[in-house]
Amino acid sequence: MSWKNYFRDNRLLLLIFFLALAFISIIIWLDPNMHIHLSNLLYLLFILTLLFSLFFLYDYRKKKEFYRELKEKIEGGYILEPSQKSKSEEKLFIELLNTHKQQYEQKIESIKKEQKEFHEYLTSWVHEIKTPISVTKMMIETDQLSSSLEEEIGKIDHLVEQALYYNRTSDFSKDYFIQEIDVEQIIKEAIKGNRKLFLSKKIRIQLDLTSLEVLTDKKGLLFIVNQFLSNSLKYTPGGGEISVHIQQNERRIIIRDNGMGVPSEDLPRVFQKGFTGKNGRQVAASTGMGLYLANKIATKLGHQLSIHSREGSYTEASIYFSKTVDLLREEYSHR
Repeated sequence: MSWKNYFRDNRLLLLIFFLALAFISIIIWLDPNMHIHLSNLLYLLFILTLLFSLFFLYDYRKKKEFYRELKEKIEGGYILEPSQKSKSEEKLFIELLNTHKQQYEQKIESIKKEQKEFHEYLTSWVHEIKTPISVTKMMIETDQLSSSLEEEIGKIDHLVEQALYYNRTSDFSKDYFIQEIDVEQIIKEAIKGNRKLFLSKKIRIQLDLTSLEVLTDKKGLLFIVNQFLSNSLKYTPGGGEISVHIQQNERRIIIRDNGMGVPSEDLPRVFQKGFTGKNGRQVAASTGMGLYLANKIATKLGHQLSIHSREGSYTEASIYFSKTVDLLREEYSHR
């Protein structure tokens, strides 16, 4: 701290002191009952100014030392500790700096964690997408263009979409549009997009659909339904069956397959980031991000996801919707 900065910070105190001196001098000089010589008055003013200057010098040196130690500790990355000589203002200032330092370090750790997770996800994603790319390349090189080509391209498209949603979920609120959507149309669109895989694996599809209006984002809900269908298709053997049912009263979609099922020990963790589980490790390469992203998007949209399963028997995934639309309609009808 320089003298210039110190005087600037204490200019109000200096102004008040000199105004007080001037006021006292005028009262003493004009009071007829007080007979004081001018030289004595000037001497008194000099003594007061000297005492005030000594206080200013002491206060400046103390604050200069405080700011010097503060700067050294901040630059050295130390945790600041107030001394017994510190004033209440200085202790509060140190506490504020420590709070900001901790918040800054937590933010740095959070960014590092996100970067590490993104690197791990990207590494896994690259390994997973290499397979359909290699198969597609081999088909093109050998002129064996079959219906499987569209299936492999569909896998690539799904993985690319997953990567886009991974990047988008951190700021999802700026990229979605809530409107009233009929989930029956969303389901039909998702099934149509996966029709090649249904045909290639000879998996039967049983539909029990009815109109159900919900408040949601179309792209977000389509991603969730596609993710559940993709998992069912991946873990259901050829010749199996997948059913999709809309329960209008309970406002939910049920997607059920008769595939290998999820081990009981894996069920509580299926929505965790990067969790692949026993099936993901044995059947196919997996990033472990699909269900995590689906659950994160569902939470932002106000939906709820659940998965029930029995290993070797079935897996049932459900999407629950809020009753907001029904409540709004009921309120509107009573007006």
